[in-house]
Order: sequence, then structure tokens, then C-alpha cells
Amino acid sequence: MRFALRNAQLNILYCELLRPSPRNVWGPVKDGFLLMKGPSTSISRLSTINSESELSGFLCDLATDFDLKGFMLVDIPAAVDEKLSSKVAMSNLPCGFLKDYDTLGLLKNSPVFAGLRRSTAPMIWSVDTIDSDRPPAEVDPALQLFKRHSIAICIYFPVHAANGTRSAIGFVGNRTALSHTEMGELGIFVMHAYDVYSKLKTEMVSAATALTARELEVLHWAASGKTSVEIATIISLSDHTVNSYMNSAMRKLDCVNRTHLVAKALRLHLIN
Repeated sequence: MRFALRNAQLNILYCELLRPSPRNVWGPVKDGFLLMKGPSTSISRLSTINSESELSGFLCDLATDFDLKGFMLVDIPAAVDEKLSSKVAMSNLPCGFLKDYDTLGLLKNSPVFAGLRRSTAPMIWSVDTIDSDRPPAEVDPALQLFKRHSIAICIYFPVHAANGTRSAIGFVGNRTALSHTEMGELGIFVMHAYDVYSKLKTEMVSAATALTARELEVLHWAASGKTSVEIATIISLSDHTVNSYMNSAMRKLDCVNRTHLVAKALRLHLIN
């Protein structure tokens, strides 16, 4: 198996990757490709991922491999954005963390996302610097939030889609800082994981255009909090037919349940 070196940054990381490491599975560069030295479950999984749920599982396991707590794939928020949760495309962080983060209004003065807007370099943040990173009024609430969820460090890798969309894949945990070798290894995985995500998203958008008017109508009412029985009454169909439309939409958008379906439809602007 081989993976293309996408830019000059990876050439810099390459020297670090060849240093001894328990996870080092990389061999020499040949014809512009970084070759894998031996078998690796993590590497081989990338080429077999066919859904967002599989990619989420991969990133979750990747975080565990590096002794980290969780991950988040997020569209980099603009300076005027107020809610981080609306920018999150994929994550295994507790829902309570994102909800509390937004309730406290911590996005506005986030040093991490401010840095990601200015630079394409990876961002590393430690809870030890929180006193100097944020306004005094935010320090204690932010510190308590991160401690409550056992988050001591955050590492974010900027990534770019073919259409220019700027996103980041971040990892959080309660461990010491990653070594240069670990950063290099994790960065390689991230770049190729995002390639997989971009392809899945393109396929998903194509599938979204295949949603019928009825499926979109059912989705609209589901997003409004209506049950299948209530939707059936509103649009004069049986609840069985409503559930059939719902299940069809879930298959097309690769969703595991109704909540997931509504969230994805909102993120794709299929419904308001």
C-alpha cells in the first residue's frame, strides 16, 4: 500500500517519521510516495472505509492509539461565529462538552480557532496556558469545563477540501505533549483520513440531490420535532409510509437514526 506525499510539509515530517517509534510503519519514499514498511490495521482500514460511521470509528481508534481521549472534525469557524457545535461535522466528544462550550461563549476568544484562521500549521494548545490565552472572566469557567472532561491538551491539524473549504481535525486528551515523531505520524493519518471524508461528502451530496420531495417534506417536519404519527396526520399519509420515507432518506444520507438524519440534513442545508 502507498500514500502520495501531498505537499512540501510532508517532506519535513518524513525525517521525523523514520525515527524509531512503536507505531512507525513508514518506509522510504519512492516516486513521490511514502511506502508502508509492514502490515498495519490503521493504514489498511483507510482504504476500506465506505461511510462516515466507519471513518468516525477509525478516528476514534486513532485517538486511542495516541493516548488521546477523542477527536473532532470541524469547519474552521469565522470570527463572527458564536457556536462551535454548528461547525462540527464529526466528533466523538460528549454532547455535554460542546453544549457547555457554546453556553459559556468560549468560541469568540478561542486561541486555537483564531490561530487556525491565520495559519495552515498544526495548532497545539495546553490547559497550562489558559491564564494567558483568554480574558480573565473566561479563565475559570473554561478551566472547569476542560477539567470536568479530562482535557489537558488539544491538537488541531488544518485540512483543505478541493473546493477550498478550510476545516480541521482535532484531538483532545489528558496526556503530555506529543513528540515531533508522534505529530508527524498523526499528521499523515489525518491528511489521508480527510481525503476519505472529502470523497464521502461528495458522494453524500450527490445522494442528497436524489431525495424526493416527499422525503424532504418528512424531514422538514421531523426537524420541527414532529413524530411519525403527527407527520402522517399533517401530510395525510399513514405513519408506515412516513417511516418508509424516513428510512429511505437515512439510507441515502448514510445515517444511523432519525436524530443523525435531521442533523445531517440541516448541515447540508437540505432543510431549514
